[in-house]
Amino acid sequence: MKKFFTVLGGMGTLATESYVRLLDQRTPIHCDQDYLDYIVVNHASVPDRTAWILDHQKPDYNLDLIEDIKQQSLLKPAFFVLICNTAHYAFDKLQAATDIPILNMLDETVKEIGNVKPDAKKVGLLATKGTVEAGLYDQYITAAGYEEIKPTSEVLDMTEDLIYHDIKEAGHSNGQKFHELIRKMVEEEGADAVILGCTELSYAQEMNPEKEFAVVDSQSTIVDRSLELGMKLEGRK
Repeated sequence: MKKFFTVLGGMGTLATESYVRLLDQRTPIHCDQDYLDYIVVNHASVPDRTAWILDHQKPDYNLDLIEDIKQQSLLKPAFFVLICNTAHYAFDKLQAATDIPILNMLDETVKEIGNVKPDAKKVGLLATKGTVEAGLYDQYITAAGYEEIKPTSEVLDMTEDLIYHDIKEAGHSNGQKFHELIRKMVEEEGADAVILGCTELSYAQEMNPEKEFAVVDSQSTIVDRSLELGMKLEGRK
Protein backbone atom coordinates (compact mmCIF):
# COMPACT_ATOMS: atom_id res chain seq x y z
CA MET A 1 0.00 0.00 0.00
CA LYS A 2 1.15 3.52 -0.76
CA LYS A 3 -1.70 5.75 0.49
CA PHE A 4 -2.83 4.49 3.87
CA PHE A 5 -2.94 5.32 7.57
CA THR A 6 -2.21 3.34 10.73
CA VAL A 7 -4.59 2.82 13.63
CA LEU A 8 -2.89 2.37 17.01
CA GLY A 9 -5.45 0.24 18.82
CA GLY A 10 -6.04 -2.56 21.28
CA MET A 11 -6.76 -0.17 24.18
CA GLY A 12 -9.18 -1.93 24.41
CA THR A 13 -9.92 -4.36 21.63
CA LEU A 14 -13.72 -3.94 21.63
CA ALA A 15 -13.29 -0.18 21.30
CA THR A 16 -10.90 -0.71 18.38
CA GLU A 17 -13.40 -3.02 16.70
CA SER A 18 -16.02 -0.32 17.17
CA TYR A 19 -13.78 2.24 15.46
CA VAL A 20 -13.25 -0.04 12.47
CA ARG A 21 -16.97 -0.83 12.16
CA LEU A 22 -17.93 2.83 12.23
CA LEU A 23 -15.20 3.79 9.78
CA ASP A 24 -16.25 1.13 7.28
CA GLN A 25 -19.96 1.90 7.72
CA ARG A 26 -19.42 5.59 7.00
CA THR A 27 -17.16 5.09 3.99
CA PRO A 28 -19.03 5.70 0.70
CA ILE A 29 -18.64 2.44 -1.22
CA HIS A 30 -19.90 0.69 -4.33
CA CYS A 31 -17.37 -2.13 -4.35
CA ASP A 32 -14.60 -3.66 -2.22
CA GLN A 33 -12.01 -1.28 -3.63
CA ASP A 34 -13.87 1.79 -2.31
CA TYR A 35 -12.99 1.06 1.32
CA LEU A 36 -10.03 2.96 2.74
CA ASP A 37 -6.57 1.45 3.01
CA TYR A 38 -5.34 1.27 6.60
CA ILE A 39 -3.40 -0.89 9.03
CA VAL A 40 -4.83 -1.74 12.46
CA VAL A 41 -2.33 -2.45 15.23
CA ASN A 42 -4.38 -4.21 17.89
CA HIS A 43 -1.75 -4.10 20.64
CA ALA A 44 -3.94 -5.57 23.38
CA SER A 45 -1.02 -6.19 25.76
CA VAL A 46 -0.21 -2.48 26.14
CA PRO A 47 -0.22 -1.79 29.92
CA ASP A 48 -3.23 -0.05 31.41
CA ARG A 49 -2.99 3.68 30.84
CA THR A 50 -4.87 4.80 33.95
CA ALA A 51 -2.81 2.53 36.21
CA TRP A 52 0.45 4.18 35.07
CA ILE A 53 -0.92 7.73 35.18
CA LEU A 54 -2.05 7.27 38.78
CA ASP A 55 1.12 5.39 39.79
CA HIS A 56 4.30 5.80 37.74
CA GLN A 57 5.71 2.68 39.43
CA LYS A 58 3.33 0.65 37.26
CA PRO A 59 4.40 -0.48 33.75
CA ASP A 60 4.73 2.48 31.40
CA TYR A 61 2.40 2.05 28.43
CA ASN A 62 4.27 4.75 26.48
CA LEU A 63 7.19 2.42 25.82
CA ASP A 64 4.96 -0.01 23.92
CA LEU A 65 3.25 2.73 21.93
CA ILE A 66 6.53 4.37 20.99
CA GLU A 67 7.79 1.01 19.75
CA ASP A 68 4.61 0.59 17.68
CA ILE A 69 4.95 4.10 16.27
CA LYS A 70 8.58 3.58 15.27
CA GLN A 71 7.83 0.22 13.67
CA GLN A 72 4.87 1.55 11.72
CA SER A 73 6.72 4.72 10.70
CA LEU A 74 9.05 2.54 8.63
CA LEU A 75 6.03 1.73 6.44
CA LYS A 76 5.35 5.45 5.93
CA PRO A 77 1.63 5.82 6.71
CA ALA A 78 0.15 9.25 5.96
CA PHE A 79 -1.00 9.67 9.56
CA PHE A 80 -1.66 7.79 12.80
CA VAL A 81 -4.92 7.43 14.72
CA LEU A 82 -4.54 6.74 18.45
CA ILE A 83 -7.66 4.94 19.67
CA CYS A 84 -7.46 5.75 23.38
CA ASN A 85 -8.24 9.03 25.12
CA THR A 86 -6.17 8.26 28.22
CA ALA A 87 -3.09 7.42 26.14
CA HIS A 88 -3.02 11.09 25.11
CA TYR A 89 -1.52 11.86 28.54
CA ALA A 90 1.92 11.79 26.92
CA PHE A 91 0.79 12.86 23.45
CA ASP A 92 3.81 15.13 22.90
CA LYS A 93 6.18 12.26 23.75
CA LEU A 94 4.40 9.96 21.29
CA GLN A 95 4.42 12.59 18.54
CA ALA A 96 8.11 13.21 19.14
CA ALA A 97 8.79 9.58 18.20
CA THR A 98 7.82 10.21 14.56
CA ASP A 99 7.59 12.93 11.92
CA ILE A 100 4.25 11.49 10.82
CA PRO A 101 1.25 13.36 12.32
CA ILE A 102 -0.84 11.69 15.01
CA LEU A 103 -4.45 12.86 15.15
CA ASN A 104 -5.24 14.43 18.52
CA MET A 105 -8.50 12.84 19.63
CA LEU A 106 -9.03 15.25 22.53
CA ASP A 107 -8.60 18.37 20.43
CA GLU A 108 -10.88 17.07 17.68
CA THR A 109 -13.55 16.02 20.19
CA VAL A 110 -13.78 19.45 21.78
CA LYS A 111 -14.01 21.04 18.32
CA GLU A 112 -17.01 18.77 17.66
CA ILE A 113 -19.03 20.25 20.55
CA GLY A 114 -20.10 23.17 18.38
CA ASN A 115 -21.57 20.80 15.82
CA VAL A 116 -23.41 18.65 18.35
CA LYS A 117 -24.68 21.41 20.67
CA PRO A 118 -24.03 24.90 19.22
CA ASP A 119 -25.46 26.70 22.26
CA ALA A 120 -23.56 24.64 24.84
CA LYS A 121 -21.91 26.55 27.67
CA LYS A 122 -21.31 23.82 30.25
CA VAL A 123 -19.62 20.64 29.06
CA GLY A 124 -19.57 17.48 31.14
CA LEU A 125 -16.81 14.88 30.93
CA LEU A 126 -17.16 11.13 31.36
CA ALA A 127 -13.82 9.32 31.27
CA THR A 128 -11.41 7.10 33.17
CA LYS A 129 -9.90 8.23 36.46
CA GLY A 130 -6.60 8.66 34.65
CA THR A 131 -8.07 11.08 32.12
CA VAL A 132 -10.13 12.97 34.70
CA GLU A 133 -7.52 13.26 37.44
CA ALA A 134 -4.75 14.19 35.01
CA GLY A 135 -6.97 16.89 33.55
CA LEU A 136 -6.32 15.77 29.98
CA TYR A 137 -9.36 17.53 28.54
CA ASP A 138 -9.12 20.64 30.72
CA GLN A 139 -6.97 22.83 28.48
CA TYR A 140 -8.97 22.00 25.38
CA ILE A 141 -12.35 22.64 26.97
CA THR A 142 -11.41 25.93 28.63
CA ALA A 143 -9.52 27.18 25.58
CA ALA A 144 -12.68 26.64 23.54
CA GLY A 145 -14.61 28.85 25.96
CA TYR A 146 -16.66 26.21 27.76
CA GLU A 147 -17.16 25.61 31.47
CA GLU A 148 -16.04 22.08 32.30
CA ILE A 149 -18.09 19.88 34.59
CA LYS A 150 -16.13 16.93 35.90
CA PRO A 151 -17.83 13.80 37.24
CA THR A 152 -18.48 13.48 40.95
CA SER A 153 -16.69 10.67 42.78
CA GLU A 154 -19.91 8.64 42.56
CA VAL A 155 -20.22 9.12 38.80
CA LEU A 156 -16.51 8.42 38.32
CA ASP A 157 -16.82 5.13 40.20
CA MET A 158 -19.89 4.23 38.14
CA THR A 159 -18.01 5.06 34.96
CA GLU A 160 -15.05 2.89 35.94
CA ASP A 161 -17.45 0.05 36.78
CA LEU A 162 -18.96 0.20 33.30
CA ILE A 163 -15.59 0.54 31.54
CA TYR A 164 -13.63 -2.09 33.44
CA HIS A 165 -16.16 -4.59 34.79
CA ASP A 166 -18.75 -4.66 32.02
CA ILE A 167 -16.80 -3.86 28.87
CA LYS A 168 -13.16 -4.76 29.49
CA GLU A 169 -13.76 -7.77 31.77
CA ALA A 170 -17.15 -9.18 30.70
CA GLY A 171 -16.90 -8.15 27.05
CA HIS A 172 -20.25 -6.39 26.77
CA SER A 173 -21.84 -3.04 27.56
CA ASN A 174 -24.67 -2.22 29.95
CA GLY A 175 -27.09 0.26 28.42
CA GLN A 176 -28.86 1.06 31.68
CA LYS A 177 -25.62 2.03 33.44
CA PHE A 178 -24.46 4.02 30.42
CA HIS A 179 -27.62 6.09 30.10
CA GLU A 180 -27.73 6.73 33.84
CA LEU A 181 -24.25 8.23 33.72
CA ILE A 182 -25.28 10.70 31.05
CA ARG A 183 -28.54 11.53 32.83
CA LYS A 184 -26.66 12.34 36.03
CA MET A 185 -24.23 14.63 34.23
CA VAL A 186 -27.06 16.53 32.53
CA GLU A 187 -29.92 16.56 35.02
CA GLU A 188 -27.96 16.56 38.28
CA GLU A 189 -24.74 18.37 37.32
CA GLY A 190 -26.14 20.78 34.71
CA ALA A 191 -24.10 19.83 31.64
CA ASP A 192 -25.45 21.05 28.29
CA ALA A 193 -23.45 18.37 26.47
CA VAL A 194 -21.42 15.40 27.67
CA ILE A 195 -18.08 14.28 26.21
CA LEU A 196 -17.57 10.53 26.03
CA GLY A 197 -13.88 10.75 26.83
CA CYS A 198 -13.11 7.04 26.74
CA THR A 199 -13.43 4.74 23.74
CA GLU A 200 -15.13 2.10 25.91
CA LEU A 201 -17.88 4.66 26.47
CA SER A 202 -17.94 5.16 22.70
CA TYR A 203 -18.46 1.41 22.39
CA ALA A 204 -21.35 1.71 24.86
CA GLN A 205 -22.79 4.50 22.71
CA GLU A 206 -22.58 2.28 19.63
CA MET A 207 -24.31 -0.60 21.41
CA ASN A 208 -26.98 1.51 23.15
CA PRO A 209 -27.14 4.99 21.58
CA GLU A 210 -28.06 7.94 23.80
CA LYS A 211 -30.94 9.76 22.09
CA GLU A 212 -32.32 12.08 24.78
CA PHE A 213 -29.26 14.13 25.71
CA ALA A 214 -26.41 15.70 23.69
CA VAL A 215 -23.28 13.56 23.71
CA VAL A 216 -19.98 14.30 21.99
CA ASP A 217 -18.46 10.93 21.18
CA SER A 218 -14.66 11.01 20.97
CA GLN A 219 -14.42 7.85 18.91
CA SER A 220 -17.18 8.83 16.49
CA THR A 221 -15.43 12.17 16.04
CA ILE A 222 -12.05 10.63 15.27
CA VAL A 223 -13.72 8.22 12.86
CA ASP A 224 -15.07 11.19 10.93
CA ARG A 225 -11.67 12.90 10.90
CA SER A 226 -10.00 9.67 9.77
CA LEU A 227 -12.55 9.35 6.98
CA GLU A 228 -12.05 12.94 5.86
CA LEU A 229 -8.28 12.59 5.72
CA GLY A 230 -8.40 9.10 4.22
CA MET A 231 -10.74 10.20 1.44
CA LYS A 232 -8.56 13.25 0.74
CA LEU A 233 -5.48 11.04 0.67
CA GLU A 234 -7.04 9.01 -2.13
CA GLY A 235 -8.22 12.09 -3.99
CA ARG A 236 -11.87 11.51 -3.15
CA LYS A 237 -14.33 14.06 -1.80
